[in-house]
Amino acid sequence: MRPEDLPSKPIVSLWSGIFLPLVYKGHGIVAHNSSWTSRMTIWVDGEVVFSQSSWKFICEQDIQVGSETLATRFGWAKRGFVFEVFDGDTLVASADYPTKSIGWKQVLPFVLLGMALGFSVEYFNLFG
Repeated sequence: MRPEDLPSKPIVSLWSGIFLPLVYKGHGIVAHNSSWTSRMTIWVDGEVVFSQSSWKFICEQDIQVGSETLATRFGWAKRGFVFEVFDGDTLVASADYPTKSIGWKQVLPFVLLGMALGFSVEYFNLFG
């Protein structure tokens, strides 16, 4: 990905994955997790400083930002996707993308539709 194509606001899509950008002391930092390959990539000022596949829910990695070494946490937490940057034990920057939990009101229509389709296939012998 070209540096000019990196987003300036959080993006989540099934096709390209999740991008969480933030700014720390004038440095643009973007974390990305691919939807399909589980590859986590971090850019600092448009340059890739970390890229590795990880199936962990939260990936922790140290990165170099200017003359500082900072710790990062990126991945899925209970409240959604998070990207946090730490200087020692101090949280210095963070970005998140909260997700809504799915309740029974969102699931019930799909269950009823599945029951109706299953009954129709069996009752009318559609496949055999």
